[in-house]
Amino acid sequence: MNTETIDTGPVLEGALNVAEFYRDATVLVTGGTGFIGKVLVEKLLRCFEVKKIFLLIRRKANVSATDRLQQMLEGPIFDTIRSTAPDAKERFAKVVAMDAAFDREDIVDDVDKTKLCNEVQIVFHVMASIRFNEVLDEAIAINVTSAQRLYALASSMAELRSIVHVSTFYANCDRPYIEERIYDDVPYGGLEHIQLFFKSLSVEEKERMTRVVLGNMPNSYVFSKKCAEAMVGRKFGHLPIGIFRPPIVISSYREPEPGWVDCFHGATGLCVPVVLGKTMWYYGKPEVKPFMSPVDHTVSGMLAAACDIYRRQCTILPVEKPVPVYNFTFEKNRFAYGDMVELVCSGLPNVLDRWLSRIKCRISPWKIFPQMLLWLMTLQARIADEILAWFGKRGSNVKIVSAITTLSNAVEYFRCHMWTMDNSNVKRMLSLLSRDDAKRLDFDGEQIDWRDYHKSYAKGIAMELMRKNDRRKSSMAANRA
Repeated sequence: MNTETIDTGPVLEGALNVAEFYRDATVLVTGGTGFIGKVLVEKLLRCFEVKKIFLLIRRKANVSATDRLQQMLEGPIFDTIRSTAPDAKERFAKVVAMDAAFDREDIVDDVDKTKLCNEVQIVFHVMASIRFNEVLDEAIAINVTSAQRLYALASSMAELRSIVHVSTFYANCDRPYIEERIYDDVPYGGLEHIQLFFKSLSVEEKERMTRVVLGNMPNSYVFSKKCAEAMVGRKFGHLPIGIFRPPIVISSYREPEPGWVDCFHGATGLCVPVVLGKTMWYYGKPEVKPFMSPVDHTVSGMLAAACDIYRRQCTILPVEKPVPVYNFTFEKNRFAYGDMVELVCSGLPNVLDRWLSRIKCRISPWKIFPQMLLWLMTLQARIADEILAWFGKRGSNVKIVSAITTLSNAVEYFRCHMWTMDNSNVKRMLSLLSRDDAKRLDFDGEQIDWRDYHKSYAKGIAMELMRKNDRRKSSMAANRA
């Protein structure tokens, strides 16, 4: 680890100097082609004078890491850089793709490993499988083992300053009150015992035992994230590493443009029927107030956390230090699920659509009504697809209803539970920001005007639906050709 001191602000009081922390730094990012990862890369390029950004990218459908990076950089999220930065081409050249295979002990080849170990100072581990219904050992392989292999590599980085392990606030959702610390209480003897046990099971047995092992945890995603946190605390506490826990991450507030989104997971996916004018009722408790964070706020918090992790390493006496944890959640200024439809509807351009959507989409505290509506919608979708088939067209109505229902069921737990938490580390980090960095990194969730935010929310979803439709048409045209 590099012992050279970077000026991140006075030791006891004053400000974090985040801009200086990233100046001429080489950053490693996993999950850079995902929703949060794209915003992170864009923010680093647009707002900080980094030297280089390495992206570890898996080959996907025979598309190389370099080609996937090029596709990403051509996306609309980077339009702001293209239109405002005279040196846009030079900035994009700072991003370097590396082929990575996280299913191997050595996740990169020897040449790339040497580059990373000699050059990287800051690591963001964003990559994760967010499939809630993943069999447990597969979720652990992606969300735990991959992180373990990455941090083993980071242990050999000569100039390492900081590692941000991106977890989730809900990694400990079986607790009503969540502190900023690692809960190392993985059941059944811990992670290693669970992995060893699952090795001897058949596929059917793994599916059955997943539910048993999860216990009060709602899905394998949050359970595997809990296991990853425990693994970090046990095996890599000697590194300059911290755990960043974002809540439900939704469309951007202001950067790179208001309402930007490129995926429909979680809360955003459930709002698609509102934007399309479809009827959909979800089961949940209308009074529940979820923790949500715009993706640009989340990324700004991650960038500040990396600097704060380094500050802690440099300013605290050289004794064994606990791994810092950042609950990126804000108790005040939350809205209830019962108000969410009205807020989303406020961004619809047509007055009639805004009025009708409040009736068509609701959070119901009684399961029977959403279930009855689902039966009717499924029947209607089947009839519509049959009619299209008579005319030789392929219908997708049943598929759409099924996808929305699957997503709704997957996040039902979070519509029915509410948590309290401690976020002292995040608040302290906010107070340490210099005036310039506070403008550059706007992540105070208590200052969000949710009505102002939702003016762009529906538009952002509509824009991404259009982009997806255009990509689907282009793909179909290419296949016919």
